[in-house]
Amino acid sequence: MTEQTEFSRLFSKYIDGTATAAETRSFLSMANQAAYQQELETLVDAEITSQKLQHNLDAAEKQAILDHIFSNTEQQPAKTRRLWQRIAIAASILIACSTGGYFLLHQTPVQQVASNTEELAPVQHGVTLTLANGQKIVLSQRHTGRIATVNGTRINQQDSLLSYQGKAVAEDVKMNTLTNNGNSKFSVKLADGTEAILDVSSSLTYPNNFTGKDRLVVLSGQGYFKVKHDATHPFIIKAGNEVIEDIGTEFNVNAYGNEAMVKTTLIAGAVKVSANDKSVFLKPGEQAADLIVKPANIEEATAWLQGQLVFHHETLENILRTISRVYGVTIVWQDPETKTYTFGGSVNRKDQLASVLNYFRKAGKVDFKVEGKTVKVFKRKKTESK
Repeated sequence: MTEQTEFSRLFSKYIDGTATAAETRSFLSMANQAAYQQELETLVDAEITSQKLQHNLDAAEKQAILDHIFSNTEQQPAKTRRLWQRIAIAASILIACSTGGYFLLHQTPVQQVASNTEELAPVQHGVTLTLANGQKIVLSQRHTGRIATVNGTRINQQDSLLSYQGKAVAEDVKMNTLTNNGNSKFSVKLADGTEAILDVSSSLTYPNNFTGKDRLVVLSGQGYFKVKHDATHPFIIKAGNEVIEDIGTEFNVNAYGNEAMVKTTLIAGAVKVSANDKSVFLKPGEQAADLIVKPANIEEATAWLQGQLVFHHETLENILRTISRVYGVTIVWQDPETKTYTFGGSVNRKDQLASVLNYFRKAGKVDFKVEGKTVKVFKRKKTESK
């Protein structure tokens, strides 16, 4: 098979959504080479001509397609970007006329494999909005405009903030789920004006409008809430086996499934935390963990909002649980004793994995070996210490 024939084959698979991750990487690499640009233009023109169809996507939907494609080509020169824009036009026709073409709004971004396994960047699997009918929309953080209109409620986006506009009647209320598997925080402003900021590997399920006696949402992972207070309609969060009720407040909830307990940290106002028929009330600067109230370290609890991981006399086991989520790696303990080692300080969650691991290496107590997506933790031998 010649290279030119192979390029045509990869183009066809990319457009119809059947390309594997490896084929997608090959196609993108070839398409960005000058040797293939003439053929790329020919293939795009042929794709448009062969459809002979009209499409009715609005400007926001077209922009979402462009944003998705440009996420793979952000650093390319203007000439190359113009070629990709023509691909977007062809793809938009397919999207409007067949479910097969709809893959562009649903495709998981391709992960680049580093030559050095410790050069892993934080995971970037994208942000997804799941509508009540099961439709999934991948959100680009560069998008501005309408995402969808569902039962009278308009869903808008401004960069990394999703918002809901309009008032659906009770029978039209539908549940949405926002899932953040990107490498930075993502926010949603709910229909009542409450803002929820989601950490990586987190999701929030909520209605497109609140019409009942209370405002109930469900959190998995970590979220920071700025609640629009309404004493007659309490704002309630279900997180794990706990229920957090707003009493006019701003607070952080850490409810990852692999953490030992749900932690609610109050910044301002007041909250009630309940579980198993027991309740506690928090004052600003307090944290509830397993319904045990203690003074909170606000900097540590909210550092993720600034892209940092801050720890004070924290065990390595707890720290690496967060690292495993941020970088999408599995932690394997070669020496169980190292789980109990404690550290203080901070690391940047946007750095490569090597930088983060080196921070702990410098303490002289542990070392790491990275094999693909597995991080092995070793107790450093005394002879290696200086």
